Amino acid sequence: MVPCLPHPGGVCSKTGPLISPPRDPPCSSPPSAASSFDFRTFDPEGVIFYGDTGPDDDWFVLALRRGKPIMQIHNTLTNVTVSGGQRLNDGQWHQITVRNEGHYVMLLVDGDDQLTLSHVSHPIVNQPAPQMRIGVGGLFILPNELLVPLNPALDGCIRRWDWMNTSQEWHEGASLHDRDAKACFTTVQRGSFFRGNGGAVFALSDLPSGLSPTDGTWLLSVQLRIRAGPQLSSLVAVLGFKQRPVLRLTLQHTDLTAELSNQTVLLLPLPEGGCLDSPLLLRLTPSSFSLGLGATEISKPTPKAEFESLQQLWLNNLGSLVVGGESGEEKSQEGHFFHGCLSEIRVQDHELDFDEAQYRSDSISAHSCPGSLEGKVDEEDGP
Repeated sequence: MVPCLPHPGGVCSKTGPLISPPRDPPCSSPPSAASSFDFRTFDPEGVIFYGDTGPDDDWFVLALRRGKPIMQIHNTLTNVTVSGGQRLNDGQWHQITVRNEGHYVMLLVDGDDQLTLSHVSHPIVNQPAPQMRIGVGGLFILPNELLVPLNPALDGCIRRWDWMNTSQEWHEGASLHDRDAKACFTTVQRGSFFRGNGGAVFALSDLPSGLSPTDGTWLLSVQLRIRAGPQLSSLVAVLGFKQRPVLRLTLQHTDLTAELSNQTVLLLPLPEGGCLDSPLLLRLTPSSFSLGLGATEISKPTPKAEFESLQQLWLNNLGSLVVGGESGEEKSQEGHFFHGCLSEIRVQDHELDFDEAQYRSDSISAHSCPGSLEGKVDEEDGP
């Protein structure tokens, strides 16, 4: 989760809770049991915020699942989960309000009541309250302790937040100046944004085999659509023994290259100016090794030994597929990692979800790209 900057009260990230109140003294009774904020995402699943007065006996989670809000409440009165209402992962700003009134907990979206739970909470207005913690974009409990399991990571953005409508100063668990703190983009579009300093790794065992259901033949197909400027970077790599690349698809300033086992190379010139905004298709069959960009395609005969080596690696789940680099680990080496928007990537006709990656650099926004590659933020919310 990414905050619009600057704004008092805390920050949030995709990977963990970053807001907590001061430990001394304990929280006094809040004047109003309501929290509100503006929220925007394309991500269908993840934690929006978590709150507790004790992780063992009193916690609340607001999250998304299949694009719709889901509330989970665990306390001495009940263990309950409810979901429904409108889909919120449409890339538009929505005003979210969570309110506690007596024994009721209500979720309002853009002023409309979406979810209401009754007899699930003690009244907390005008009552002594213990220390309260709020985590934005993450949990203070383990994911397997949730009543309904979900992937906590959420690629989203919040702004104009007001936690419990209290003037009490909150203690920030992380700083806006931390490396992982990110600013909201002015406009967003669907896709995955790579900032040029990290990649994502998928185990081959988690990807489709590519075997034909009719005759059992094997082929490899990788389809991408990207928006990027001229650069020297790796788009896709299949790694084998000792993490050595067996297949690579790279951007080399004005050219797009595909390399099979460091021997068979395809080179396709990019459009004038080097900017890329066209569908790509890399395809390997027993007879041909081809690379297509828009309506242009080049190919070479496939060497039998190189094909069989990659086929054996893939079908025996002995390697990994790296997107956005030749390794997922972050490095200082410039020009190694892809910088741009990956609108779509399909491997063996299966669309990859970066939330399901074996490893993903926290610099990657899994479900959103800036409307422009400059990555500007809202003028009213920060530089």
